[in-house]
This record gives sequence, C-alpha cells and structure tokens, in this order.
Amino acid sequence: MPAAASASAAIPCMPPLAPVLQQHEITQAEFARAMGLSTAAACRLVKHGLLPARRPGDVRRRALDWLKARGVPAQALKQVDPAELHPGEVALEAQQPTETPKEEPMLIPEPILIPPAVEQFKLHVRNPFHGEVMQDADMFTSGEIGYIHQAAWQAAIGGGVVAVVGQSGAGKTTMLDAMREKIVREHLPVVCIRPSVAAMEDSESRGTPLRTADLYIAIAYALDKKARVPQNAQRRSQFVRELLEESTKQERRHLLIIEEAHATPTTTLNQLKRLNEEMRLGRRYMLGVLLMGHPELEKKLTRHDVRESMQRTSIVRLNPLGAHLGAYLQHRAKAAGRALDEFITPEGIDELRTRLTVQRGQNTAPLSMLYPLNVNNWMTLCLNTAASLGAPRIDRDVVRVAQPDVMPQGV
Repeated sequence: MPAAASASAAIPCMPPLAPVLQQHEITQAEFARAMGLSTAAACRLVKHGLLPARRPGDVRRRALDWLKARGVPAQALKQVDPAELHPGEVALEAQQPTETPKEEPMLIPEPILIPPAVEQFKLHVRNPFHGEVMQDADMFTSGEIGYIHQAAWQAAIGGGVVAVVGQSGAGKTTMLDAMREKIVREHLPVVCIRPSVAAMEDSESRGTPLRTADLYIAIAYALDKKARVPQNAQRRSQFVRELLEESTKQERRHLLIIEEAHATPTTTLNQLKRLNEEMRLGRRYMLGVLLMGHPELEKKLTRHDVRESMQRTSIVRLNPLGAHLGAYLQHRAKAAGRALDEFITPEGIDELRTRLTVQRGQNTAPLSMLYPLNVNNWMTLCLNTAASLGAPRIDRDVVRVAQPDVMPQGV
C-alpha cells in the first residue's frame, strides 16, 4: 500500500452528506450551527464525508440523529449511514488496522498551486514554500546546518577533505550555491573546480566512471582554460602541480567539488586523498576536496578498501529538520514578509511532522522525510488541499487528507 494511501485510510469517514442535505433543502451553514462545527469542518464532512479527528463516532451519531429529527426519512439516511450497508460490504472504519502501517512517507515532486489557493492565501507574488532558495534571506541555518556550512567552508580555505551526506532535498545543492555566491559576492580568492558528473556511475557497465585523469584535467582547465594537459600520467601530475603552485603563490585557494560523489568509483576515491596529500606547497595544502552525495557515500567511505586512504576525511550529515520544523516554516514565511499562522496552525505543524515520520519499531530509529525540499512540497500540497476543502488554514485534518497523487478541486 502506498504511504499516502495508508495515511488517508486512517481518516474516519462516512458517505458525503451533501446529497441528503440538498434533497431536503438543508443548508451547510444550518447543519454546521446545529452540530457545533466550524465552517471548514462542516465543509469536509458535507462534501467529502471526512469526520473530525476527535470523537468521530460521536459526531457521526449526532449528525444522523439530527438529520432524523429534521425530518429526513430512514430510507434517505441509508445513503449516509455506514451501519446500513448492503450484504458483503464492510464499513471503512471496520477496515482500519489496529496500528498505522509502517510505510515510508513519500518524497513528492513539487505541486503547482491551484488558483483557489493563490487567491485564498494571497500568493499572487510569491509562494513562501516554493522549493528553491531565491536569495540569502531564504537560507535557514539552524545551529547544526550552520556547522555543516562552516565545515564545507573550512575545506575550501584549509585544504581538507570533507564529505557532506544527505538525502535528496536535504539542502546539499542549496549549501553549495550559497558558498559559491559568497565567493563571488565577497571577491574571495577561491577557485572552485567542478568535474562533470553527467551520467556518472561507479562502473562502465552502468555509465561513465569518474577517473583520476578526469580530476587532473578539470583542475588544469579551471586554472588555465588554454592548458594542454599531457597524456602521460606522471607528466600530467607534474603539470597540474605546477599550475597549483603558481596559483597558490598568488594567494588563491582551490576547492575540488565532486557532486553525486556516491557514484564515484572506489579507485578514484582512494586517489582523491593521495591527490590532496601530494598537492602541497611546503606545509600548505593547495587543494581542498568537497564530496557531496547520498547516504551511500558514507557507506562507501567506511568500506575497508577505502577507509584507510580516507581516514582523515570529515563526514558531516544533513539531517532531517525534526524539532526544527516549526522554526524552518516560520523562517520561510518571514522571508516572504508573511506570518506563519496565516498558512498553518500549530496542530497542523505537529501533524505534518507525524505524517512525514515513520516509527519502525522499538529497536529501530524512526525514518524521517522532513527534508527542506520535501517539506516545501508538502506545504504547497496542503495549501491546495485547504483551499479545495474550504479550510481557512492548514490544520490537522487538512494534513491528514492531503493526497500527493490526487489533484485537488479547483484546478
């Protein structure tokens, strides 16, 4: 069962009440007042059959009793009473498992804001939860993220080897872009060297491996665009050393950046450390190395055939937002000149954290998908869902019923 389906199945439901109300000329507002429900909660129940999270059975019974007292005949109530089912059918609530299935929450693509959401939340100029970081003010740097940025920066100025590990959407590219913009903005003497990793794989059978020769060539062309790199390995190494020495004497720093480093062959990883160690001018390291990749990179760096050569490599992890979720959302809203409570309630934030976290047993750490890009995509999805349901903000129920694979009404 997909994660979204398992999440939605846990929502207590009954058939929508709209047909019965329409047949007997009962307005939604009248029903809401009689039931003591908010406009949004009444809309969810009438149009979609979604019961409140608290005491749903009691709300269902009171709704049916009120409709009966309002003069709705028993035959009509069979349309909306889960107890009145045809033989062989089972009420939705009876299908609920006793425990929430331990499915992995989904990493979803970025949804497009539907027009009703744009209008309701006044997002004509900008969606604060659009995935891309457009300016420095959009950058969220908690204590942990700030440490990781500093570690990467130290690789640039200190000539070390640092591996930044994180899932897709954890913020690796955002961090790298911010660092490069800092170099340009402050006119810092740092040369960023980025070998092409297009179609890179760790074996020729699956793609194009990144070889040691590719690293030397990338360094050479970064320092001299007209360089004629020798074919011979020993001459190539000496040629690159001379280029680095000349650049270092001009007080430049050099940073070799390898993205998608989890796909780098082990032979190349072993050579990287040697390259870093050998390219020194006296005691000064002339070349820093920044590896960026998925969690598989950390596993590869700790393998016995790589560990010895990479033992001085610093590994830093971009973890999920976790307890910083509220602060992150607050930051994104503030950066757009808005208040977070215009979009989501505190209960909605808690439910979003719950929905994107899976408890996997007593002896296994929870699995979290609370990565910035994924959180932004879920917030946009929930804005669409709230507008479709008539909810004024994203609350607990909106988060629970949001479906990544269902286009909300109003598109």
